[in-house]
Amino acid sequence: MSRGLLTAALTAILMSCSTAAADAATPRLARGTADTSPMLTSWGAGAWAHLPAYGLSAGELAAHPEWQLKDATNAPLLVNGRAAADFGNADFRAWWIAKAQAALGAGHRGVFIDDAFMERRTTNAGGTSRTPIDPRTGAAMTEAGWQRYMADFLVAVRAALPADADIVHEVLWYKGDANADVLRALKAATYLSVDGGFNGSLVTYGGGTYGFQTLAGWIERAQARGTGVILDFSTTAPAARVYGLASYWLVNTGLSAIANDASTAPLWSGYTVDLGTPNTGRYQVATGAWRRDFTRGIVLVNEPYRSTRTLTVPAGYQDLDGVARTTVTLAGGQGAVLVPAPVPVSTPTPTPTPVAPTDGGPGVSTAPVPPVATAPPSAPTKITTITTGGDGARIARAGGTAGAKPPGSTRVSVRGSRTRLTGRVRGAVAGYVRVTIERKRGPKWAVVRRVKVSVKRTGRFTKDIPTLPGGSYRVSGYFEGTGTSKPARSGYSTF
Repeated sequence: MSRGLLTAALTAILMSCSTAAADAATPRLARGTADTSPMLTSWGAGAWAHLPAYGLSAGELAAHPEWQLKDATNAPLLVNGRAAADFGNADFRAWWIAKAQAALGAGHRGVFIDDAFMERRTTNAGGTSRTPIDPRTGAAMTEAGWQRYMADFLVAVRAALPADADIVHEVLWYKGDANADVLRALKAATYLSVDGGFNGSLVTYGGGTYGFQTLAGWIERAQARGTGVILDFSTTAPAARVYGLASYWLVNTGLSAIANDASTAPLWSGYTVDLGTPNTGRYQVATGAWRRDFTRGIVLVNEPYRSTRTLTVPAGYQDLDGVARTTVTLAGGQGAVLVPAPVPVSTPTPTPTPVAPTDGGPGVSTAPVPPVATAPPSAPTKITTITTGGDGARIARAGGTAGAKPPGSTRVSVRGSRTRLTGRVRGAVAGYVRVTIERKRGPKWAVVRRVKVSVKRTGRFTKDIPTLPGGSYRVSGYFEGTGTSKPARSGYSTF
């Protein structure tokens, strides 16, 4: 899993918002990472300590080898390269709680519990998913058993820590909240961290298991219970960042937060925009297109993989680039945040003061004449392009100025297996690739999964996926493009 932007060192930016009013006008932000060493110095008062839910370090395993889960062949199991501990074990729970209490005693405001998942997540040393044996029954651990043990564990943590301590669970939102044990675990948290947020690779359109509307409703129900949700995604791609911010505003009640840009400076100005208080909840303005109105702004979102929509908005608004808008065109997986355009203020022309006649003749004024101001050079024209492709039109929004260097060409390649996707975008150092996985059914190919993957600085990308059933598959990718790289589509690769 991605460590994201939360984990070990969350700064006081989010913490100062923990008691903010529910109508907070600017976004809540969390900044910090366990993977960026300069940020480690920010640990201290107001930060959250990072604790894996059931991953043991080498030293911890050496002290307690009896806690490691094993499969039916007696092979030891892992989670994210660490030994996977039996969180149903009473001794492990007591040890873990003591460690959390020590972290709070050291000055941390709360704990971030990594991998607090209500889904079995264990692998062998080779990275293949394996089902653990339940040490209490000697049989394969069912998912229901896993959920019961995890819920019992997380409820015990909540009961053992001070009531004012923040407890953050990294969760799998698509497990929902209808199951009794899943709901018990969710209620034991102060915040629920969703890796990727609305930008997550699994999020698609509609109200299915991984649908945009399913995630939005899940967040709204969590907030109604008094639990905040942290949309933990890391991107500097302009279109993806605006989409994440707009989606956040679409559902936020003042309890939730964005985690992004852990180590960049200065802070993106979009995260300081004041939209005021909401006038409405989210409402649908076209199939898959959503809007929410605020006292000082409007947000619009088009769900991933939807067709491009052109939406009308009232006059007097501009986007975050300062471009006046009466319509907004959004491809699938794109959003917009609009704020009131500034009202021009006219400056009255001063009237010269008459003076008595002088040697220059009657009626001649000696008042100095102000110089005529010349217009400053006009700013370069802002360019906003929307590039669309097949399958519902993906995002490729490039913001720039006239005369700027045009985006460069790119080439995409992608490969797949039943558990992982890998690939490369030549000519890109950021952005997203939307990968489509199809399975052969008779003479035809049917789409079985769509995944969104971020591109690293090397141009490469990789993503672990839930294991696919046996069969013949093919995979293709669409690079969305960035301000410096053109969109591109790959061919098919079979596996």
